[in-house]
Amino acid sequence: MKIKKLVITLLVILSLEMFGFDSKLDYIVTRSENYKISEQKMKKESLEVKKGFEADNKKYKNKVRAIIKNFIENAISKQSFSGDEIFGAQAMKQMMVSMLEKSIEHQKNKIEEIRFFNDEEAQVTQKVKVFGSKESDSKFENEYEVFKLVLKKLQYKDADDMMAQMKKMEKKEAFSKIMDAISRVIEDELKKEENYVEMTITVDMHKVNNTWHVKNLDEQIKMVEAMLSNLENSM
Repeated sequence: MKIKKLVITLLVILSLEMFGFDSKLDYIVTRSENYKISEQKMKKESLEVKKGFEADNKKYKNKVRAIIKNFIENAISKQSFSGDEIFGAQAMKQMMVSMLEKSIEHQKNKIEEIRFFNDEEAQVTQKVKVFGSKESDSKFENEYEVFKLVLKKLQYKDADDMMAQMKKMEKKEAFSKIMDAISRVIEDELKKEENYVEMTITVDMHKVNNTWHVKNLDEQIKMVEAMLSNLENSM
């Protein structure tokens, strides 16, 4: 798998993970004009909405994480490897899974509002900062730019210096160094505020058997699965 395709695939994965729900307390509670409910009861019920939101958040993240890991496994297995390249495939898989976990550490989500429409319907609105600005996208879509960042991270003067040093190493060591450098380059970019775009996402909630749930959660998970399946088939 070429570096460009690897990096773009990682960016798709990171953006999916960034859409996980949030559960912070600093939000406002509102209601539609037609819904009659006391402020005290509404605020108390918002805690139940939050509780259901958190439960489905955990379910969503666990399911999507499993889907992504399966996608990584299948994407790597589709490549042709032999000899020392098998080690390279394993290193690549481990690096991608590691980046998936690191992306979770850099999530930037914040609940803004919980709005009630009636006793059984509500909405949760949140601000989500998603990795993938125009600047970061253009940087990672340019193989030369990625290569320059990797060279800098490995502290080589230029491509010739890198090739000369790599020839002195076993293939496993050389590949591990490159994968580690790519991982550190992406992690550096994850930490930069300018590499994120902010958007507002509204999630519909409904009450089923006295418990609040995200509407159509299973369908949302299936959409992620279908999108990654299409991406896998195009590789």
